[in-house]
Amino acid sequence: MLAVAGFIVYAVQFSDFGKGGTTTVRLNGIAPPAASPIAVRLANAIGRANLGRRFRAVDMAAVAPFGWDRMYVFRDETGSDIRQRLGFDWSGAPDVVPRSGEHEGLLVFVGGQTVTGSAFFSDAIGHLDCLTAPAGYTRDTRFVVRFARRSHAPYLASTRPDAAESACLRAVGA
Repeated sequence: MLAVAGFIVYAVQFSDFGKGGTTTVRLNGIAPPAASPIAVRLANAIGRANLGRRFRAVDMAAVAPFGWDRMYVFRDETGSDIRQRLGFDWSGAPDVVPRSGEHEGLLVFVGGQTVTGSAFFSDAIGHLDCLTAPAGYTRDTRFVVRFARRSHAPYLASTRPDAAESACLRAVGA
């Protein structure tokens, strides 16, 4: 399992940094997202979580080391839903999350009334499914990787989940 996690992190990290074109690795028929720096850092953090409990904390301020006050996670939502939850018009909002044929979530980082960064993140690397708090998460929210008991699939979770997040984590066995 650890070797697979290391390969995933390596594959995502170098998936589109070459000057000769993009290299894509498919896992179970699912292509990873374009390797934005945010996605690469989060993939590395999730990969480290496989090393043991003391490596499961995820510092989102280090994953997204730029100015932001609040982070939102979007799954199964339209661009209109995204703009409504953000509370302002974001011209870069995708039409739908996940994108056609993809299995992914969208992380959006907001400073004031501006999107300061965003990244699609593939379920093949880690699940963001339970992080759908309507008001998002503040910069000081602490996160941890939890593993589903049966599948050992990694799920990113806050260290103090609300009722909806707790129910989601129980439902997936994490």
